[in-house]
Amino acid sequence: MSDSLPARAYFLACDPDGGPVSRRPRAALLVRAAAVTDLVLRGNLRDQRGHAEPTGAAPTGDLLLDDLLADLRAHRPASWRALLRRGKNDTLQSLETQLSAAGLLEEGSSSILHRKVLEPSDPARVRDAHALLDHALTAPLSEVDASDAALAALAGASGAGMSRSDARRHSGRLKELEQLAGPVVPALRKAVAGRRAARIAAFSGGSGG
Repeated sequence: MSDSLPARAYFLACDPDGGPVSRRPRAALLVRAAAVTDLVLRGNLRDQRGHAEPTGAAPTGDLLLDDLLADLRAHRPASWRALLRRGKNDTLQSLETQLSAAGLLEEGSSSILHRKVLEPSDPARVRDAHALLDHALTAPLSEVDASDAALAALAGASGAGMSRSDARRHSGRLKELEQLAGPVVPALRKAVAGRRAARIAAFSGGSGG
């Protein structure tokens, strides 16, 4: 569970000091994209004319990934972008439930309003996630695992787990890593852009502009 791509994406999206996930909407998109990408890397999904198509590969044995695969089969065909946006919050919550059951998350209290939050039981998992990200961004490309490359590219596209300034600084490397990540990264970039445009439109409408 802790080594699955969505789990690693979750810890990457946590506060670097080991606190809870920050910017949950972006984290939800990152986790959903990581789950979809995990299925691609495992051979359970493939691109078919811009749509996600399940293959005949056996189930993964991971509850989160297999639930996602079952959902895709029930709603096929689906564009990659639609697949990322549909159910992203449910995917995030399901992952948190599994990580909590595995003892990898524990209840804490936020510094604002002292709300109950979930945070990593071992902050080292967050540090490890960032160390793998740094490796993907700086090591020779031949030494970067496909899953590490994919997660780095997804983090850069989503804005979760990587700052905008770091994404700009590593833009050339991220383009190289994107080639190893499959069809999800461009779809994620479009989903983030669409979300940003919707927020701007809502703000403009609310301000009478």
